[in-house]
Parts: sequence; structure tokens; C-alpha cells
Amino acid sequence: MSKVFFSSWNGKLIDERNKKSDERIDLSQLDVPPQIESEDLKAFVGWAGLMVFDPEVNVVESLKEYFRNVQQDSCGRCIPCRAGSQVIADRLEKLIEGNGSREDLAFLKEISKLVKDSSLCELGMSSPVPLLHALEHFEDDFSAYLNEERPPAGNGLTYRPVLTAPCRNGCPAHINIPGYIECIKEGDYEGALAINREKTPLVGTLGRVCVHPCESNCNRQPYDESLSIRLLKRFAADFGARNNYDQKDRYSKPGPNADKVAVIGAGPAGLNAAYQLAQKGYKVIIYEALPVAGGMLAVGIPSYRLPRDILNTEIELVESLGVEIKYNTKIGEDIPLEKLWDEGFKAIFIANGLHESANMGCPGEDAGYRGFMPGVEYLRKVNLGEKVDIGDKVAVIGGGNVAMDCARSAVRLGVKEVNLIYRRSRAEMPANKAEVDAAEEEGIKFHLLANPTSILEEASCVSGLQCIKMKLGEPDESGRRRPEPIEGSDFVLEVDTVIPAIGQVADFCYITPECGFEPTQKGTIQTDPATMETDQPGVFAGGDVVLGAATVIEAIASANRAAEAIDNYIRTGKSKPNSQVVKEQHVEKMGVYKEEVVPEMVGGRTRLEEEACPVEIRVKGFGEAELGFKNPSEVIDEAERCIKCLRLGLAIS
Repeated sequence: MSKVFFSSWNGKLIDERNKKSDERIDLSQLDVPPQIESEDLKAFVGWAGLMVFDPEVNVVESLKEYFRNVQQDSCGRCIPCRAGSQVIADRLEKLIEGNGSREDLAFLKEISKLVKDSSLCELGMSSPVPLLHALEHFEDDFSAYLNEERPPAGNGLTYRPVLTAPCRNGCPAHINIPGYIECIKEGDYEGALAINREKTPLVGTLGRVCVHPCESNCNRQPYDESLSIRLLKRFAADFGARNNYDQKDRYSKPGPNADKVAVIGAGPAGLNAAYQLAQKGYKVIIYEALPVAGGMLAVGIPSYRLPRDILNTEIELVESLGVEIKYNTKIGEDIPLEKLWDEGFKAIFIANGLHESANMGCPGEDAGYRGFMPGVEYLRKVNLGEKVDIGDKVAVIGGGNVAMDCARSAVRLGVKEVNLIYRRSRAEMPANKAEVDAAEEEGIKFHLLANPTSILEEASCVSGLQCIKMKLGEPDESGRRRPEPIEGSDFVLEVDTVIPAIGQVADFCYITPECGFEPTQKGTIQTDPATMETDQPGVFAGGDVVLGAATVIEAIASANRAAEAIDNYIRTGKSKPNSQVVKEQHVEKMGVYKEEVVPEMVGGRTRLEEEACPVEIRVKGFGEAELGFKNPSEVIDEAERCIKCLRLGLAIS
């Protein structure tokens, strides 16, 4: 186990320099990953101080390398950061070369304070922190360079810089959020769109349906309100669509002799992997069981949340890279998975999603009653434009986003009474708060702390749903309080249709003994989380089939990791993530956002909220309910709320 030699991280001083190695505290107490790219971490220099684990690390040289990287990442908008970091780096180099003086040490301290106190963004404010800590606690190391015999150079070290921000760190795909917000500030909406498309083609889609974990990491949150990051993304995508910023000329199609990669499933993970791999020069063929691409984006999310023209345009962008989608082709039924190798594919990426409904364990659900329709099947029919007759009274069971989609779609189909039954309280609902609020606004009746016990029927048709009231007991493995039935509290809802939406499962018809891997007990595929490779070399997987019922942005993140690993696998015979992915994952484990740290702010501008279609209009059809931002000047004002809290870290191994 690695030991801590010195740490000043986040203002907590740990000085073990006078102790023997076996007496020092373990690195595990700092929540810092001990390795990076299979190499032992020797030190970390960054926004919150410095950590040294190997006594042989040259702190002064490490700081010089750190400030060279600060110089590269400084935007130049303010003199203290741009010029100050250059002066610091030059002065450290002068010292290391043996040309420094005692006055240089005093100067380094003064200019570090100046840069910290007068910079206009967090990169400038935070970058002097490790130098100030070092000047205080490693004064002898600096003074040693004033002697005739200078300290030996720290040869053989690898420096890995990573620039991040709390919002970027909170995004599973690590989209460069500060970068595209900065473009929006300048009115460069095409640049903002291009930055998003470095990670995904599904920019307009994410701008509508992403659960925006980045906003939970926004540093404005403890001060007033987080930025409307998702809606700024949507504005860039929508503005680009209105002004024909398709940016297809930025990409080139694979050549005729390109290596081939097979992708199973044209959902968000499959599309994203194909998009990244095609840009790397591979010929990608996607096998899709449905007659449309998009996966649950197309057949699970109603069009009032995600208009089909938005999704289809982004699918066309993927196809413009030479990606071929073979529809109505189900791997495992139409083509055995192992036969794909005979087609000349160099790698396979599985992303078939969760398109089957989980069972409730409720009497009557397997009886074949007319009026019982699993939520996934129901949404698929609605989204494919098939006729759905669900009567005048409907019961939807569940508290997640799929349940909200089922219930809100029923309202738009003209159902007179829509009931939503959830076994916990509103506070425990996993659905987005905005979706819950919208469902309530649209007249959906919530039956909270209730659970179905039996499906009632007459003449093999659903006639009602028997339920029982619940109370919350002790927390279960999820951390939420376990619902427990209240004896004698049974009640009946008279309904024509019951739609359970309590979870989805995968169809693993393609997994045979010859595949080299099998499903886990949780009904997912086990992969290496860094590369997304299965136990079978050359076979990778991502999205919900690996993560369980996750989010679109998590599916995209897994696909990006897989694409990097597939590229390495085909080129070198060994799957591994690229350096940037490794560095981002390393910093992600350390944590970048600190809710208790409230940065200095200027002004108190409130968060810009999007326009919404009035309830009485939106419930009449499947037109888009949330309208996003329309006024560019207001959008720029919202982007200006960003305080650009960039963080630079330097991992040393």
C-alpha cells in the first residue's frame, strides 16, 4: 500500500516527512487512486494543493511542469493568470538552472498571491495554491537550488496533466462544458456545437432528455442556483439546426479497405460507439432489431419530450460517416452472434439495451388479460404510431421516468382518468422532479405509498386493480426506506388498462455457450469498466445492457470508453483506454466538486428558465412540451453566470 509523505490537499495538512516509511499513513485515507495507467502514483499537484507519496519526487521541478501546463490552458482573458503563470514558470526554470537568488523565492510568493487574488477565473485563482503550499512547507527544497550543488533532476517521471471543472467532472462523458459555455458567451454557437460533438452526435437529444448531473456539480448551486447547462446545450444544437450547422464537412468516411466493427443495437450507446469509431477510420455496421434507429430514445421516450425530427437528424449525422444500419435484424435470431466473426469483423460492440419489461410478481399479470400491457411495450406501440386502445381509465405502476412517460402519454391519448401507483412517497420517486411536477400539472392522480396486490378481470379483460396502502420502514440496500404493507388497508381502482413500469430487462437470446461470456445474476453483461471489454477478447458491451437502467449520458460515456478500447484492440491486439480517459477517470475518483466551498461571485443573476407550452395545449397532442431558450441575448446572459471554475491537476508517476 502506498504511503503519504506529505499532503496539503483541500487545506488538510498531513506531514509525514519525519516518520519512517512503515509509520506513515496509507494513501487510501486521501481517497486518491494509488495507480494511473498501471503505474504507481508518486505525486499529484493541482488546484487544492500538493500530495507527495514518493520522497524522491522533485517538488520544485514538478511545480515548474505544472505551471507550464497552466500556461497552455490559460485563456488569456485576464493578465494575472496568463502573464502571471508564464512569469512563475520562467522563474522556476531560472531557479532550477542554478541562476536564481533569495529574492526570486520572495518574488515567487508575492506573484503567486497576486495571481490568486486578481485572476478572473478559477484556473488563475487555484493554480498558485500548490506553489504557495510548497513555498511554505518545502522551503529547503527551493533553497537547495541556491547552492553550488543543485538537487539531482527528477528524471524518469511521467507527467499527466488533466484540465477539468466540477461540471465537467460530474458529466459521465466528461463533455467540455466550460468550453462550450465560453463559446456561447461569445455568440459562437457553432463552436459550442462542435465542442459537444467531440463526445457525441446526440447534442439536441441530450439538450432535451439528459438528467444533467453536471448541474448538481455547478459551483453556483450553494451560492444561488446552478447554470441551466442542459438548456444551453439544447440552444446550441437548435440554433445549429436552424442555421444548417450540420458540420458534416468536419468528418471523412472510412476507406474501402477499412477494418470492420459490428455494433448490436442502434440506441444511444450503439450510435455513439459507431460515431466515434467511424471517425477513427473504421467501417461500422449496426444491427438493429427494430424498424427504426434510436433504441429507447425512439421507442421509449415520447415525442413531446424528444421530437423525432431532432433525433432523426442526429442519426443521419452518424450515417453520413459511412455507418450502415441494418434494420429488423435481431442478433441471436436472424444472425448468431458468433457468426459475425465470419463476416470479417475485427471487434463487436453489444448495446442492445433493455427492451423487455420486468415482472411485478402480481397475480394476474401472466394471465393474458386484455388491458394488461407492460410499459415498454405500450411506449413502443405509441412511439411507432400503432393504434393503442387503453379505454377511459388507466393505472400506471411505478415512480420512474418510464412511468411518467406512460402516464403522460395516456393523457395525450385522451384517457379520462390516469392513476399512478407508487409504493414509496413522492420524495423517494426516482423520476426527475420536473417530470413528476409536469405529470401532476396534467391531472394525473398520484396514489403514493400504495402497491398492487392483484389484477381484477371480467371476461378475460382487466376490470380493476386491487392495491394495499404502504408505510416506510427501515432503509433497504438502495438506501431508501423499505415499503411495508399496512394490514387491512386494501382498496380497488376501477380501470380498463394496467401498465406496469417498474423496470426493464435485456433479451439475451444471442448469448450461447460459444460466446465466451454469460449474463450476470443482475441480468447484465460483465465488462471491464475501463475498456468495456467482456470476458471474450474482441467483444465489448455498453449502455443499459451493462449498466442496468441508466441514463442516456451514462450510455454515451460507456460507448466512448469502448470506442477508444476497440481502436487500441484492433491496432495493437490489446484493449486499453486512451490516456485522456484514464486521467479523467483518475480525477473523477478524487472528487472535484465541494458543496461546502462557495466561490466568490459577482452579481446575483437568477437562473434562466425555459419556456413551456401551456398545460391546456400540451395535453391535446404529442407536440413538444418544453420549448427551451429562444432569445440569444438571454442565453448569453445565462452563460455569463458561469464563473469558469476550471481545475488543473498534474499526476506524476
